[in-house]
Amino acid sequence: KPTAMNRLGFLSFCNIAYFLIRLAQVLLRLQSKRTTMSTTPSTVNSTASNVNGKTGEIIGGKYSGTIDCLYQQFLRGGLPALFHGMNAKLLQTVLTAAFTFLTYEQTLTLVGWIYGALRYNHARKQK
Repeated sequence: KPTAMNRLGFLSFCNIAYFLIRLAQVLLRLQSKRTTMSTTPSTVNSTASNVNGKTGEIIGGKYSGTIDCLYQQFLRGGLPALFHGMNAKLLQTVLTAAFTFLTYEQTLTLVGWIYGALRYNHARKQK
């Protein structure tokens, strides 16, 4: 029978897995942007420092997929490299939740006040 701690552990695991997949997606997207930038004539000079002269590959990683991307990141910086941007993401998540809760509470208060005023006026008219 699943307990609350088991569910919490599973949700934590899912959040970490989601963050790692998003990290790999961003790195793969940046890689594809650098590849297209380095092949256009107007940016060849500006990206020449990022290209290996012997093989023509982009320095900083050529990933063949999500797992390869995460593996190369792990080899470069260990476990901290995989969670490098997580502080900013956690700050964003906490602030979003705080503003959502604040907005909900203020809206609930306003709706309650309007409902109470309408109900009071309706009761006065019936007298």
